[in-house]
Amino acid sequence: QNLRGRAMLVMIDGVSLQSSRPISRQLDAIDPFNIERIEVLSGATSIYGAGATGGVINIITKKSDSDELQFESYVSGTTGLNGGDDFDYKVAQSISGGTDNVAARVSAVYTETQGYYDGEGDIVTPDISQGSLQYNKTIDLQSTVDVSISDTKNINFLAQYYDSQQDSPYGLYIKNYKFIDVRKGFESDRQHGTERIMLSAVYSDSEFLNHQLVVEASYRKEDQTYTPYYQSSSQQATDVISLKTALAKSFGKVNLVYGVDAYMDKFDSNQALFDPTIANNSGNLVNKTYAEIGRYPGVEVGSVAGFIQADMDITDDWSVQGGYRYQYMNNKIDDFVDYKIQKKIAAGDGSSADAVPGGETNYSVGLFNLGTIYKLTSDSQVWASFSQGFDLADPAKYYGQGSYSAVDANGHYALQDSINVSDSKMSGIKTNSYEIGFRTEQDALSFQAAAYFSQSDKSVKYNKQTLLIEDVDNEKRVYGAEALVSYWVMDNIQLGASGHYVISELQTDGKWNDLSAGEASTSKASSWIGWYESDLAVKVQSQTMFDYKDADDNELSGYTVFDLVGSYELPVGSLGFGIQNLFNKD
Repeated sequence: QNLRGRAMLVMIDGVSLQSSRPISRQLDAIDPFNIERIEVLSGATSIYGAGATGGVINIITKKSDSDELQFESYVSGTTGLNGGDDFDYKVAQSISGGTDNVAARVSAVYTETQGYYDGEGDIVTPDISQGSLQYNKTIDLQSTVDVSISDTKNINFLAQYYDSQQDSPYGLYIKNYKFIDVRKGFESDRQHGTERIMLSAVYSDSEFLNHQLVVEASYRKEDQTYTPYYQSSSQQATDVISLKTALAKSFGKVNLVYGVDAYMDKFDSNQALFDPTIANNSGNLVNKTYAEIGRYPGVEVGSVAGFIQADMDITDDWSVQGGYRYQYMNNKIDDFVDYKIQKKIAAGDGSSADAVPGGETNYSVGLFNLGTIYKLTSDSQVWASFSQGFDLADPAKYYGQGSYSAVDANGHYALQDSINVSDSKMSGIKTNSYEIGFRTEQDALSFQAAAYFSQSDKSVKYNKQTLLIEDVDNEKRVYGAEALVSYWVMDNIQLGASGHYVISELQTDGKWNDLSAGEASTSKASSWIGWYESDLAVKVQSQTMFDYKDADDNELSGYTVFDLVGSYELPVGSLGFGIQNLFNKD
């Protein structure tokens, strides 16, 4: 998951969902029933730290908007008419209300999905890297409370429990390490799942020493499990505590925001090993645990940063903004016996092994950003920006790797060489990003376009067999252009289209080559025509992904699909309807 081929920071009400492991599940974090709006910011700013190189997505939750007691109900169903094997449904209910000083909203959402089928009626191959949402059950329980302490002081609370778990009867039928097909009969002690508890409190005071003060504290506990992969499956737990304090003040034409933030992120993991005899006899459909070992070293990441961001109106039409962030990060890595050796010991081939030494690494980085917006007319603007972002590759996938001698007569494996903390500090990744853009809003026409270029001093290289990081070395660049246009043909008919052309390249031996198809972002396009009346709205939309081929001729096949979506306002509430994949594209 990325923005313009770069790491993105996903937040819920300003609370980061990042962790030391970039797990690519930040968008499986909240049900749309609980979302008021979504804010998207391209590029990094000083206010947000590591992991926001591509930009920021802030998901704003629904809050109580009335003193009166209010109820919101939702029910939906989806089917592809495949004999009931792909019927999905969702039910949701919220209650909100309060007094002049206290307002609250409480909600519960339950979603259940079954299989996903292609245009030929065949089940879509389950994803075993992150796990698909086929045969999945999701619960999203959420509560928000807003307390007005005085005319200038407020405190907001958010509590969320989110549980998304898969229980699929279908799995990959694999014989002799070769994928044959998708079959029923899949049983596993561990499948794809995410469980999260998140708590936050935000205190604000609009008249604190002639400043506006915001203090945010949060706690997040996450537990992820993964679909079986070569007769094993991992479980990964993350605990994050964070605190941010920001002050804002206007000095004439200059607006200033400055403050500090800090967090502590603790990560642990284990790997369930499945009985190879049972797995092989069933084509890897039946997975029963016979041992549990460590998967990655334990990691504790601490960070503290100071930031300042300012914007100034030079004229009525021209404004500039810029900022600086200084961030210090400390990584603590536990001692760890290489995963491959732990597997051998669990299988009875040996009894002990030397541990790869852990230790600490420190990183200090200063990040700048500068941007400007100029109003050509009251309806048109041009802008340009420069920003610096910083990312750390996954320390759990980098450290704890070792090479060992053959097992000795006592069943012990002696360490010969290793990737340890003291002599193999993992490099940080700094990215410089540039963007120019134009937007205009006319009577019936809306248009915006942007071109961007970003280059990193280093990039991550993974081992395809072990899925671990081999090194952090070669430069990487991503550049492209985006455009969006819409036009009201009549008062109730709108046409629109958007496109994103992107090129991702890696420097190897002094040459720039297309990035691996397993990592690169692909160019995309969309279009739509919408018809809007006072009670009825109907839209036909398309989405196109273009073909992609990397330097090793690995290919991604493009496609175009169409959807029909609509809604009708009822005397109470509204009825939504639609057809996905309108032309039954396989």
